[in-house]
Amino acid sequence: MSDTQQSEEAAEREARREVLVDALTDLPSADDSNTAAKDVMRALDGYIESERVRHPAQREPAVMDYSGKSAPPSGETKWALWAVLGVAVLTTILVVSVLSGGWPAALAVAAIWVAALVALSLTG
Repeated sequence: MSDTQQSEEAAEREARREVLVDALTDLPSADDSNTAAKDVMRALDGYIESERVRHPAQREPAVMDYSGKSAPPSGETKWALWAVLGVAVLTTILVVSVLSGGWPAALAVAAIWVAALVALSLTG
């Protein structure tokens, strides 16, 4: 980049900055605050666009690498999942129909599902 081009860009940047400063200075004393606010936004947009042209945005590196995603569950793991859930459902139905209800049935059902969750966590 030549010195002439750099000085022209610096002069243009200073001119845009001066327009923005003038718009901000006029904002509190403006008769029509909406028009003054639009002038500030226009000046700010122009300044931002000139900076974006000078310094194109570079993407930051990814925080996480998603290329090595974990493999979906294998057929064996899916089979174990359905087996544990099926046994838990069947034993829940059996306990509810055999026990007369109340606390013993509720505790038995809760124990069945806790055991099922433990079994699922061990297979996964």
